[in-house]
Amino acid sequence: MRRALPLLTCLALLTGCGISPTAVSSLGSPPVISTEPIFSQVYLIKKGRLVQQRVRVPGKTAEDLMRTLMDLANHPVESGQDTDLYGMRYQDAEAEPVGRQQRLDPSETRSLVLYVTLQGERELSRVALAQIVCTARLRTDISKVQVNIARTVAPSTTSGRRTCKEFHDLAPAGAPS
Repeated sequence: MRRALPLLTCLALLTGCGISPTAVSSLGSPPVISTEPIFSQVYLIKKGRLVQQRVRVPGKTAEDLMRTLMDLANHPVESGQDTDLYGMRYQDAEAEPVGRQQRLDPSETRSLVLYVTLQGERELSRVALAQIVCTARLRTDISKVQVNIARTVAPSTTSGRRTCKEFHDLAPAGAPS
């Protein structure tokens, strides 16, 4: 048995596993992680009116955009620009399709309502609401925005579905409707 073992080992090495080798074939480029930053626009406040500001966002979703806007309330922004979202914390943003029967304007091609939920005890000012609604409406797929405020002490509130058109007196020329 001891003599047969080396002989069997040599035989196994010479015959291989029985699978014939194949050529290497390319099936596309290798996976690459992109580290290029993503930028988007948000609305901040300057002298009581909305102004667009280019900011870096972590991703391309509406949730990423809303989270970035709310984070600006806790970080300093460019000189002369501000936010009226202080004291509010971002909780969630969820987009849902708008049904045909719910569209008020049949020529409207945007098809999502964005529901933004914030936590905080204060009422949102009109300017703060305009910041959220007009920033969300910069996305081509958002038709309306509803802001819900979750409170621990007072009853929760909702803004109803809004468009940037309602804040025309605060928004710059060319702002989304």
